[in-house]
Amino acid sequence: MVVIKNVENISVPEYLNEGFFVDALEDGLRESAIKLHEISFEWGSNPGDNYCSAIYRVLLKFARSLNATESEESEQLSLIVKTIPITEETKFLEDVKVFIKEKQTYTDILPRLEVLTNGDRFGAKYYYSVKTPMQTIVFNDLKVDGFKLAACGTSLDWDHASLILQQLGKLHATSMVLAKKDPEIVKQYHGGMLSEATLMQSEIFENMFGGFLKGLIKVASTWPGYEKISEHLQRFSDNFKAVCVAAAKPKPGDRYVVLNHGDLWTNNFMYAYDDETQPERPTRVIFVDFQLSFYGSPACDLNFFLNSSVKLELLQQRRDDLIKVYYQSFRDALEYARYDEIPSYEDLLWELRSRETYGIFALFGFLPIITMPKDLSKDNSIENMQDESFKQKQLETIFSQKFLNDHHKWSLKRAEELGVFNDY
Repeated sequence: MVVIKNVENISVPEYLNEGFFVDALEDGLRESAIKLHEISFEWGSNPGDNYCSAIYRVLLKFARSLNATESEESEQLSLIVKTIPITEETKFLEDVKVFIKEKQTYTDILPRLEVLTNGDRFGAKYYYSVKTPMQTIVFNDLKVDGFKLAACGTSLDWDHASLILQQLGKLHATSMVLAKKDPEIVKQYHGGMLSEATLMQSEIFENMFGGFLKGLIKVASTWPGYEKISEHLQRFSDNFKAVCVAAAKPKPGDRYVVLNHGDLWTNNFMYAYDDETQPERPTRVIFVDFQLSFYGSPACDLNFFLNSSVKLELLQQRRDDLIKVYYQSFRDALEYARYDEIPSYEDLLWELRSRETYGIFALFGFLPIITMPKDLSKDNSIENMQDESFKQKQLETIFSQKFLNDHHKWSLKRAEELGVFNDY
């Protein structure tokens, strides 16, 4: 009889049972017969950290059958189970095929990309998935490999930001090599966060992120010298869907395209800290959550990340250095893979300027979420953000924070000086 442990008494769907985890182990370990002894459940992430999914950490104790008899040696394995409940509010996720895309990325794309590197690893090991009764995918637990999220509620310093940009450069570079070998992949990965499928078929996306934009407009209109900028933001708000779609859509002048992670903010990559002499300095980094990946301008990932996840002081002092770190890693990875016609640094700068509007979206849509105090974020969900009174209370508290105001002031003035508001 299998022992079920749930010390925290968390809510676990009935289908996550013995049969499910036997199948997961047999598929993931390539074993024909597994004897399960114990299942222990706990949350895999804090409430409010994931808007669209529930994450469980599950410790399994089991034995493998050898020659029709059970192995005497008991083993244990920690897995991460990601469930994506489809409700009326999250149906747009099904429309953009997030489950199918993520499964394909982990089972097909990432292994092929990793072969093209000098031993790099881009994501967790895939174990198992089911589409019913709920879209569910199972991975190895990266925590066991020494990975953890950067400190919640804080933007990244140089060590953390530069390391993820180096890894992003490798991801982008190898995806170009793969696309050259297998051009059909580009056609399969065509819809990201700001795709027409996401925005035009549902009001949920605009209700949520458009609400953050309105919160920014409300506070920015009170800042001396930001009157014109507030008008530009209002024009964005009035044409929200069209501006967002255009920010990501292919353009005739695009210099090159890569596989974008598509949701590159602090909850979607994890760090390892292997140097005991510098315990706060990350040494390895790995991506999680490939639901919204798409082939498009590399500047979509870059502008999204730079505008959502990096400390203001770092942007003010070393933004160009971060971009150079990314480009050097990108170029090195292409050279390692013997790729011809490597895009120039000038090509990258052109792409970055061309997609600044994508960064504006991250500035109002994600920076407030990432820097949100923990006591506010615990109730975050797409469903809750459709409740007008809940949303207004959250927005008032969020946009009253001085450090967030300072970040927005600097970033919006930078955008104005670049002429970004003339792009839409």
